[in-house]
Amino acid sequence: HCYLDHAAATLYSDSQIKDTLSELQSSLLGNPHSRHFPSDTSTQLIESVRQRILEHFNTTAVEYDVIFTSGATEALKIVAENFQWNGSSKAFHGPDNDIVPKNNSEEQVHQKHPEVEDCSTDSSTGSSEKQVIEASPGAFVYVRENHTSVLGMRGLAHQAGAEVYCLPYKEALEIFQKAPYTYLVGDNIDSFIDGNGRKESTEPPEENEQLKTRNIDRMNEESFSNRRNCLFTYSGQCNFSGAKGPLEWIEQVQNGALNDFLKKSPINDQNSLMKANTSDLRWFVLLDAAGLSATCPLDLSRWQPDFVPVSFYKIFGYPTGLGCLLVRNTAWQLLNKSYYGGGTVLMVDSRQMVLVPRPRLHDRFEDGTLPYLSILAIRHGLDTVTKLTGGMGNIQQHVFHLARYTHHALKSYRHANGSPVARLYSEEDQWDVNTHGSIVNFNLLNSDGSYVGYAQVERVASLYNIYLRTGCLCNPGACQTHLDISQENLLHQYEAGHVCGDAQDLVDGLPTGSVRVSFGYMSSYKDADLLLKMVRECFVDGPLMLELSWMKKSVVLPSRTNVGKGPGEDKLHDGCGNVATHDKVTVISACIDVEGLKFSDSETDVITERSLKLLDSKYNSQQSHNVIDENEKVAAPCVAGELSNSEAASLTLTDIIIYPVKSCAGFKVQKWNISLEGLKYDRQWMIVTSSGVTLTQKRLPLMSLITPHINLEAGTLTLAYKGEMDVSVPLEPPVSTTTEMSVCGGRVCGDRVRGLNCGPKVGSWLSQMLGQPHLQLMQQMSKRTGKLESDVHGHLRESLSLVNESQYLVLHRPSVRKLILEIQRRGLNELTEDELLMRFRGNIVVDGGDPYEEDTWSSMAINDLHFQIQGGCRRCQMVCVVPDTGERTREPMLTLSATRGSSMKFGVHAMTVIAKESTNMPELNLFVGAPVVVYTSNIDARSQS
Repeated sequence: HCYLDHAAATLYSDSQIKDTLSELQSSLLGNPHSRHFPSDTSTQLIESVRQRILEHFNTTAVEYDVIFTSGATEALKIVAENFQWNGSSKAFHGPDNDIVPKNNSEEQVHQKHPEVEDCSTDSSTGSSEKQVIEASPGAFVYVRENHTSVLGMRGLAHQAGAEVYCLPYKEALEIFQKAPYTYLVGDNIDSFIDGNGRKESTEPPEENEQLKTRNIDRMNEESFSNRRNCLFTYSGQCNFSGAKGPLEWIEQVQNGALNDFLKKSPINDQNSLMKANTSDLRWFVLLDAAGLSATCPLDLSRWQPDFVPVSFYKIFGYPTGLGCLLVRNTAWQLLNKSYYGGGTVLMVDSRQMVLVPRPRLHDRFEDGTLPYLSILAIRHGLDTVTKLTGGMGNIQQHVFHLARYTHHALKSYRHANGSPVARLYSEEDQWDVNTHGSIVNFNLLNSDGSYVGYAQVERVASLYNIYLRTGCLCNPGACQTHLDISQENLLHQYEAGHVCGDAQDLVDGLPTGSVRVSFGYMSSYKDADLLLKMVRECFVDGPLMLELSWMKKSVVLPSRTNVGKGPGEDKLHDGCGNVATHDKVTVISACIDVEGLKFSDSETDVITERSLKLLDSKYNSQQSHNVIDENEKVAAPCVAGELSNSEAASLTLTDIIIYPVKSCAGFKVQKWNISLEGLKYDRQWMIVTSSGVTLTQKRLPLMSLITPHINLEAGTLTLAYKGEMDVSVPLEPPVSTTTEMSVCGGRVCGDRVRGLNCGPKVGSWLSQMLGQPHLQLMQQMSKRTGKLESDVHGHLRESLSLVNESQYLVLHRPSVRKLILEIQRRGLNELTEDELLMRFRGNIVVDGGDPYEEDTWSSMAINDLHFQIQGGCRRCQMVCVVPDTGERTREPMLTLSATRGSSMKFGVHAMTVIAKESTNMPELNLFVGAPVVVYTSNIDARSQS
């Protein structure tokens, strides 16, 4: 397996899990809100982990507090929901009730400064008892290239009256790179910050420490109440492109670098402008570190953002659903909490709206019982990463070099006609460990310059056991920026049916998303090479060419030497002593002769610009001389009369195939009855786990070896497996026993379905055959409704069995033959016509006519049955499972990808058309040899009986 989705969630290690389980097995832990010994143990463990997190980010409890959350998204939501945008205190305080020192004990809070939130509206209390200081709202500024969770903060800021600004990344770079800057710091103190973020105070040197103290102590109640609070949010590392946001921005923003930017119109009120006077603005910074902290060190003693969201599963994989919000102690009073859950208060009066919140920030915001057993695992995760890698600094270097190696290779690839193989999305051509992280984002291109859809790339990657991420990656800003998706195009894509997370990868030939690969600390050059191999073998038209002229400056490159063991085989040194073999199936026509140029296995060796130019000149001079070896050529077989019959031909039903158990083998019949859901008993059963997970050949290819058979006379469904005893269940359970049978469930294409458990005997048999524990055979009980639409009738909401999308899947034999010829022309493995038919798992197979003419069908008729065509069937890796062995091959999916476009459609969906007045299905059946009449969208008969 080649896992290249570490930016979404990295993998956990064996030792990490073993250490975590060992501590759980040897400890007695209880709810931290109780007061017994197990409770106290849990409390101490939580606090020790809190301290370990602070150490990981090189800071202390004096500077930051740690609030445990379910992840970075909840951390962002906490800030958005509780941030005081208008600089006023919404809590009602008495005249002597200033901000409570955070080091007070409970007793001191009660006796000295009880921070009581009295939300009652008793008018008898004088104004001297309650004070509400109102101020103008501040602003929320976010970098456009941000995660959806950051964009979600806009609505809460808008509701609170704040003005909302969208700042494109490139414009942010221009703003922060300008020098000199004159900012407002503290109380009317000017300071100079150059383009690198270094601050030079205009005060005398001996007063710098006082300036620092005054600037850090920004929570003085009087000055705080008179200020407009502004929050700037950006990502430490973009989860789309891998670009790193400069950490120098933090201090620059805190010192007013964005004051002038607020003179523009906000996106939530085009008629509103911030006051020209910016002396009352107070800036805070939220650094979204979910992506950055996964593979890079973050030193909070050097860089001090006010809020830092983190997700731990991105760092070490386990546990999921756990993160934290690091809050700088000078900013914690900005979070004015309204809701208080269990464990967050010192005192609460149930009769009136009076409570005393706990003085420590994390105690106030950690509502209810913490996931203390999961928190225990954080320490083992951090310790394991350090033990295995030596620290985050090493991880940062490792993943950067893997990403750069992959990026540079893809950027150099060219089709035989010289056109680029990939379009890459990154902020800068010159990569540096401080500007780029572990991510490579791209779209592949055909030789004519058209885009390959990301869904097509994802399906092909699955054949190589490569797991990557596609789409917009929950970062619409970066996606729309890099893919040049205008507001008009965005709406057009939505109206065309594309939504976030779907597989509609192209609209009018333009991409709606992209392909992302991301590396983790356990990734290797072997993983990168497998990805590159897939691209070369499946998406390069003709011999591969290399273009190096874009490398203008000194670049560290892997060394290429002819150390292969046979002709046509060479090896690529990756710069770390690893050797990646490229087999001779891939013909690299632009393989540059590097004789005379010195390469080294050391990753620190640099190819100079002069060497690059020499390489490029050699490459250009050899382009015209590179040819494919004669042994590599594949002669396409010549078939007499090959697909040349363009005149109208009769169509005939040649095969009827029933698949009683979802994802298991099918069997052919000569004649069969029709039901309301399709062929009777087709996909009426499916195999599920005890936890409700539906098994398919995608997960378990061996399911293809289970052969069902239906005996209508005996009323039984029999399951067979080669060399094993059969097992049978009744087709229709007796009514008297259905109430005694247990109910089980699973999911089919997002639908929750329920059915009858066919019993422990067949379940045990399935578990033994498939090697999976606690399996169940479920017979459909609940009804499902179709979701496909037809061009003529729209959404018909037909009844479905346990099929994925439609009642019938129609296959056309001429199209199968055409596909076989294409596979043979590509020199790949040979497939018979019948084997390929079984791989595509169609119910109705017809013969006659031209290849792929079914793409134009709108309806068809067989005997007295009328069928509505519902579009082509998008293919997945199930077509690569060999029915007789359960093994996976890469065909026919690779050829489908090359010949049928991004969606890789083959065969068409269909449903039976029943008169609206009919309440029951008439007694109808299909039989092999019946004539078939098909109609195009022009309602013309394609063939006649």
